Amino acid sequence: MGNSYLQDTARIITFEIRLDFGLILAVFLGLVLFGLLFNQFVEWLERRGYAEGFMGLIVALGVICTLFAIALISVPAALIALVGFCASGIPMILGSLIRYARKREHVQKLLRKSVGMDGE
Repeated sequence: MGNSYLQDTARIITFEIRLDFGLILAVFLGLVLFGLLFNQFVEWLERRGYAEGFMGLIVALGVICTLFAIALISVPAALIALVGFCASGIPMILGSLIRYARKREHVQKLLRKSVGMDGE
C-alpha cells in the first residue's frame, strides 16, 4: 500500500555506463576507421551500380555496425539506441525501396513505350 502511483504504473529500468575513457577512445577510433573503410566500400558499390535503390539498407548496415561498437561500452545503451533507430529507420528504408521500385517501373514503361511495346 505504500507504493507511489509511478511505482504502480511503470517499471523503471536503470543501468550504469562505466566511463572507461580508454575503452571509449578505442571504440571511437575504431568507428572512425570503420567509417573510412565503409565509405570506400559504398563508393565501390556505387561505381558498379550495386547501391542503386538500396542506400537505405546500406545505411542501416552502417548503423548496426556502429551499435555493435557502442555495445562494447554499454549493451543497454546500444539496445535502447537500436530500438530508436528501428523506429525511425524502418519507415525510411521501406520508403526508399518503394521509391526505387516506382522509379524502375516508370523507366520500364518509358522503355516499352519507346520500342512500341506499350500495348497501344
